[in-house]
Amino acid sequence: MAVKIVLDTDIGDNVDDAFALTLAARLPEAELLGVVTVGSAPTLRAQLARKVLSACGRVTVPVAAGSAQPLVAEPLRHFPDQAAVLETIDRVFVPPADGVDFLRAVIRQNPAELTVVTLGMLTNLALAFRVEPGLTRLVKRVVMMAGAMGLPYAETNARRDPEAIHIVVSSPVPFTLVTKDITQHAVMPEEMLERLRTHESPWCQLLWQLTTLWQRSTGAVLPVLNDPLAVAIALFPDLAETERVRVEVELRGDQTKGCTVITADPTGNGEVVKSVDWQRFWALMERALFSD
Repeated sequence: MAVKIVLDTDIGDNVDDAFALTLAARLPEAELLGVVTVGSAPTLRAQLARKVLSACGRVTVPVAAGSAQPLVAEPLRHFPDQAAVLETIDRVFVPPADGVDFLRAVIRQNPAELTVVTLGMLTNLALAFRVEPGLTRLVKRVVMMAGAMGLPYAETNARRDPEAIHIVVSSPVPFTLVTKDITQHAVMPEEMLERLRTHESPWCQLLWQLTTLWQRSTGAVLPVLNDPLAVAIALFPDLAETERVRVEVELRGDQTKGCTVITADPTGNGEVVKSVDWQRFWALMERALFSD
């Protein structure tokens, strides 16, 4: 049976969000109930998400623009580079104004059945839980690409809104943390990138456009598929070996704010990914990108 999921994404910065959305849109094991955007210019991000969904033939999937700024920190004001692919016709789509309300509604409509996959800062979900605390008992699971264990810095999504991830991991909601320690190894193979370049499907053509924009803005060559790994684990939990944990988030230190302290705890309501079946993951990516 397909897994009911909602994606909460900051699509438009790193190109991995677009690959993650394509994975969720193209695999039949996913029942994609909606997409919510977060971060600066959330309407532009929603329009970009809609463009990716349209390329995948999924025009009926709802898209909502969520929070533009963190709970406490200064607003993010940068322009999402990949929105440069948007044309006038794309901007005719005006997403619902309040992605938090959309998120609350879809959780209520699917009690104990919905997995929320967060690919950016967790502001939308934290706001939903703050406004309606009972939602924490209705979500089946939150899978978040956030946090780090062995890295000497705070991971980006946790650092941008530490208060938001603190609210989520401190709530009763079951969660799976897909940390940067693991996702940094999801470097796209060169042969997959070359196949993407030459593939004629509309989704591959769009992903190639977005990838070249990302390459120009970063100087990098091979995308790191952090976010698709989180989507894959949401759909196929046995793809990863996990450990039961509790998570604390540093909220005060100037140099350490957003750092995640992850402690093994068999009574914790969270789990952290310890290892991944990489061969199976890349096979899923191949299937989502290149199958008819």
